[in-house]
Amino acid sequence: MSGSIKTFSIQYDPINEGNTFTSGDTIHGRLILEVNKEVRIDKLYIKCKGDANVQWTESNSSNNSDDTYSAHERYFKLKHIIIWDKNKIEENGATLVTSNVEKYNNLVMPGYHTFPFSFQLPHRNSPSSFKGCHGSIAYVLQAKLSRSWKIPRIVKKEFIFVSNVYENSSHLMRPLSGSVEKKMKVFTSGSISIRATTDKKGYMPGERIKVETQIENSSSRALKLKFKLEQRQTFIAQSKQNCSIKAIFKAVEDPIPSRSKKTFTSRLKIPLNLDLTITNCKIIKVEYMLKVYLDVPYARDPEIIFPLVIIQTGQYCIPQQSHEASNTSQSRRQSLQMGSTLQPTLVPFPLVPAGAFGPAPNVYPIVYPQPANPDEPPPSYTDIFPDLNASASGFNTSLLPPPPYTTMDSSHAFQHHTPGYPTQECPRAAEYWHSPANPESYPTK
Repeated sequence: MSGSIKTFSIQYDPINEGNTFTSGDTIHGRLILEVNKEVRIDKLYIKCKGDANVQWTESNSSNNSDDTYSAHERYFKLKHIIIWDKNKIEENGATLVTSNVEKYNNLVMPGYHTFPFSFQLPHRNSPSSFKGCHGSIAYVLQAKLSRSWKIPRIVKKEFIFVSNVYENSSHLMRPLSGSVEKKMKVFTSGSISIRATTDKKGYMPGERIKVETQIENSSSRALKLKFKLEQRQTFIAQSKQNCSIKAIFKAVEDPIPSRSKKTFTSRLKIPLNLDLTITNCKIIKVEYMLKVYLDVPYARDPEIIFPLVIIQTGQYCIPQQSHEASNTSQSRRQSLQMGSTLQPTLVPFPLVPAGAFGPAPNVYPIVYPQPANPDEPPPSYTDIFPDLNASASGFNTSLLPPPPYTTMDSSHAFQHHTPGYPTQECPRAAEYWHSPANPESYPTK
């Protein structure tokens, strides 16, 4: 900076390896001020706030103009006053934190100065940080320095907030199941049927989705089993919705010959940089669905839709073990869990250029290292947690899920590795996912 103020910046202390915060956490930091000469300050304060904003423009053919839609949602706003003129303080609806206000004089001497601050984030159901094509959810530290007859100095520093809305959601560990049948008419005769089951509903970025699929191909064609994970972003403003659908990944298995039956066990890798599911924001929604379908030429593909939830690293509930079982397998479990006090392993949220679509890179890395031999078959659920008591009704949030699988293969075994949970039946595509009027859709084939 030019003039008498040489440096004005914000620093804060990370509380975990991923540099993320959640409800109830306290952010400790400091304002850095370096001046070349004596400076008299009217006000110096820092705010901590969380906001969601949405905006997009649509062409209106009726009057040959553009209509703009926007919405805003505030989650909290905290204010810490450091230097002030009592006659000029304005609260503006913020919660004031003034514990250190009397320690500093309005007259700042030349040199390097640090002003500590701290904010405890409210215990509220606030959504995770997010940047999308038509809106964002941002959590920011913003400092302002005001002097008489001078333009105010403003600096900002964004931090990553991760919602704990799914922290105790045991239903995310339950398998999902669905089935569909189709009779062939034009270009193909016979019929086909699919039944698929996932190992659970909630996944962390970097995990693998285990899908067991039974197919009976009674048609006259060889058909391919395919998978597609889609992300749906929904932005809401002034009773209008703007939806975008993006394919996260696609995968395909070996063909199923005509007049045959086959069972597949597929393990589908979730990208490390995937945004978390957001359902607790009124103006922005981020949802995921896994499509399991057969690619039928010249006909509508029969498909099963699984609504999946992408959750924060470490947000899992696993059945509690009996006291004896817990003692016998404690050492093995600890080596797999990497410690029960593991903090979310996330990295700072990078800025995304205006209009960019999709998740920012490397936002939510996986906590588990990849195995040395990628061709080695994945461990079963009972191999990792051999002493689980499936009938237990309680859950222990300190336990982590099994490490992600490392291969995608096919087999003829069809069995569940997650005992003790009822299976949720999933609807077909038309019953679950209602397409928007003009979505950014992707072909199924």
